[in-house]
Amino acid sequence: MLKHTTPSTEWIGPIRSLLDELSLSQADLASRLGVSRATVTRWIKGSHEPTSASYLAMGNLLGHPKGGYFWERAGVDRSNFPDTKLQSTLSSLRVNLRDFTLVSGMKLTRGIVESKSNAVVLPLLNIVAYGDRVPPGPHVTLAQAEVLDVLMAPLSWCAHPEKMLCMQLVGDSMSPLIPPNSVIAVDTGLNDRAQLDKKLAVFSHRDLGFKVARLQRLPASDILISANHTYLPVDVTDQSKWKVVGAVAWWVSKDALPHAAENSKPASGT
Repeated sequence: MLKHTTPSTEWIGPIRSLLDELSLSQADLASRLGVSRATVTRWIKGSHEPTSASYLAMGNLLGHPKGGYFWERAGVDRSNFPDTKLQSTLSSLRVNLRDFTLVSGMKLTRGIVESKSNAVVLPLLNIVAYGDRVPPGPHVTLAQAEVLDVLMAPLSWCAHPEKMLCMQLVGDSMSPLIPPNSVIAVDTGLNDRAQLDKKLAVFSHRDLGFKVARLQRLPASDILISANHTYLPVDVTDQSKWKVVGAVAWWVSKDALPHAAENSKPASGT
């Protein structure tokens, strides 16, 4: 008699299939996802369900279209990205990414869709990064973080797709390089301080939250330097308190200039 998986633990089969597909052990999967082996074991036993962030990461490990199940479990609407088995064509697709072909006002053949479907789904967490010494609000740890939304990016933009996450940057500490309220993509697979020297990085403090700035390693200390030099450098030398979250891979932002122009008056000539 066949033993059926109950609806409440339906993730067990897909996770086992993922392990077989990628020839991974439970320990390997735990390492790739940044969780403990015990956590993966609990998923396999059905005692705990993966978080949305873990579902997204597993989907990214498999890629499109095999990762679709995990993206759906994370709450991603699969209609938001192309299906390689799609029989009908897509029309009026506008893409503004360098790695994609710009198509406007035309129908796409299935071949074009298939050749451009190497996208990664990234979780946008309810985490706020900043550059000042004073946190803007209550600190949310990575363990407590929830997925607010998801973003899609070309695979070529993500060196470690299964370890990418997104958070919001508040304040003007990184202006003019990164505008306020931008969404920054963080590669948590890059967390070696030596490799991050002179690169944009996100650090986490257990009491002060997340800070983003350019890391500069000095002979006796590590400091974060904001792009906006009205902000003082932050000493992150104490590795027991300051943990590397990852490198800032890229960011997206809205153009605030048109809005600012609407609220400004033209200067009068003399």
